[in-house]
Amino acid sequence: MTSAASPRTPGLVTLSIAVVLIGLTLRGPITGVPPLLSDIAAGLSLTPATAGLVTGLPLLAFALLSPLVPGLGRWIGVDKLILLSLLGLGLAIAVRPWLGSVGFLAATFLVGAAITLGNVFMPVMVRRDAGPYVPQVMAVSTAAYGLGQGLTAFLAVPLAAAAGWRWSISFPAVLVVFAVAAWIYHRSRVRAHREATSFTAPASGPPLAAASWRDAWTNPSAWWLALFFGMQALMFYTASTWTPDQLIQTGGLSQAEAGNALTIFHVLGIGGTLLVPYMARRVGSGQRLGLLIAVGWFGYFLGLFLLPEAWLLWVVIGGWVQGAGIGLAMTLIATRPADVHIARQVSGMVQCVGYSLAALGPLVVGGLSGLTGGWAAPTVALLLCAGTMAATAPRAASSEPIG
Repeated sequence: MTSAASPRTPGLVTLSIAVVLIGLTLRGPITGVPPLLSDIAAGLSLTPATAGLVTGLPLLAFALLSPLVPGLGRWIGVDKLILLSLLGLGLAIAVRPWLGSVGFLAATFLVGAAITLGNVFMPVMVRRDAGPYVPQVMAVSTAAYGLGQGLTAFLAVPLAAAAGWRWSISFPAVLVVFAVAAWIYHRSRVRAHREATSFTAPASGPPLAAASWRDAWTNPSAWWLALFFGMQALMFYTASTWTPDQLIQTGGLSQAEAGNALTIFHVLGIGGTLLVPYMARRVGSGQRLGLLIAVGWFGYFLGLFLLPEAWLLWVVIGGWVQGAGIGLAMTLIATRPADVHIARQVSGMVQCVGYSLAALGPLVVGGLSGLTGGWAAPTVALLLCAGTMAATAPRAASSEPIG
């Protein structure tokens, strides 16, 4: 792979701006919904079980569609797919509150489908275009995920109070408009450089046919990375779903205080993500950083269970590790494949496995809590997940190329 990107070229600057603005759109349409779920259920006459689909459908889309997405890169091209995903995402966000219950759920799945395209192709595109600055650009890109989810979660209730829940959950469509403009501008500035490494017309390297789905799904190294990513995603979405309830039940927090704790959890993740390249250098390798992140997750869940009164400490630790965890995982997806052709297959495979595990986490933990009437069994399950993450870290973050 060749790249002319450098800190002084317009390509790297416009790329960084574009990936930040796109990153703002890839989690906010999901995290802005839970604070308003009761209003949405009442407004659309949803049953509690159906209301649960509102947050589960995007994760289901991630899991089901991620392995199907890479092939589209060969047929349509990554640049066009990112643009199409943004346009589809903006349209689905804007119209879903006004379509009735069935239409709302269908549009929510389409939101997840559009985000899936961004999930898979963002690390591939950064790998292709950022040259030697892939870790730094991935850090700011993934940090934007945290900023977007924190921003929309924070604004959801005030916007609903001012204009109603329908307008509130339509708000992320505004961010999509800026992302589309930034992406189009970036493409216009670096078109000549991008054509040299386009998936549809590669200048050099193996033919696209050589990078099939089997290259990822039969590669043991890709599976180690998928398990690492899956444990990170499972613990993040489970913590995002159940930490407020746990703090209310065991820490004596009010609903508002528990919501603020979750906001802190999301916002602190931005710093954890941005510091991934620096921390990897400080500890000596991505393998050691992965182990450190797993230990942090272990401390977070154990601390919440044993000493919930110190919730602020645990939320600070949890915020850091969730940001660092997703930042490291996405960086590995971008950097470990041997070339950009296998990168799109690895990205799809890893995210399919990872989000399948992530979708199970909140369900299993909620079921264990309901069956046992407490948080001991869920905590044990989550500690096992942290241990699994630690066991996979050395091979997931290996310097050996995948493919």
